[in-house]
Amino acid sequence: FGGRSAGGLLNDRWEYALGTHVWTQVVSTGGSAPSPRESHSLVPLSNRLMVFGGRNSQMPNLNDSALHCFDLQRRRWSNLTTGGVRANNPCARSGHTLIPCGGGVLIFGGRGLDDEYLNDTVLLRVWP
Repeated sequence: FGGRSAGGLLNDRWEYALGTHVWTQVVSTGGSAPSPRESHSLVPLSNRLMVFGGRNSQMPNLNDSALHCFDLQRRRWSNLTTGGVRANNPCARSGHTLIPCGGGVLIFGGRGLDDEYLNDTVLLRVWP
């Protein structure tokens, strides 16, 4: 999902078939895909892909702290309701680490909206 090409930022999805070595574009059946971005994170969680954060070409970081979800079976985008272990949800960021952890995702560090370095860790529990 996403990234940058010679033509600019992307928000498309592709899958690679290991047996045939063929790339195929994945078309979603509904929902709103996240805006084009780079320096975001994507991790698999169960039968879903989780996308968080990133940068665009207009500002250092997207003002986007939503956890976007692509359901691999239904091929549909949604934003998930999350419950943070901390009282507040994570701020928008890019260049961070995102890993699956304890039925949710763990976000660490990155760069904030003012391009400052972040050194925080947030665990988000994920509900469908």
